[in-house]
Amino acid sequence: MLRKFFNDEAGFVISAELVIILTLVVCATVIGIGAIRDSIVTELHDVSEAIGALNQSYNLVGLSHATGVPATPTHAVCSGGGYNDDTDACDCKGITLVVVAGKDDPSGTGVTDGTN
Repeated sequence: MLRKFFNDEAGFVISAELVIILTLVVCATVIGIGAIRDSIVTELHDVSEAIGALNQSYNLVGLSHATGVPATPTHAVCSGGGYNDDTDACDCKGITLVVVAGKDDPSGTGVTDGTN
């Protein structure tokens, strides 16, 4: 019975095929995950470059309201302010800020649409 067991190769071919197929599947999965990782890193790098290229400067105009009484000429005042974004070491120079001037409304209402 032991000799018959050692000489029996009926299940060997199926086992070897399964080992080869599983090896190929594992290798393809590892390569696919590596490609996905590289794509995600590239896209996150693009996002970081875009965020670094943003100019975060802002300016607020001050407001005041007159009362109409000569002794107290202003009723309320809100002073303006602002912040100018300086260039940092990590800022990207890929995007340039362009000022777009509005064009006149042809209907004659004096409203500009903000496009060029």
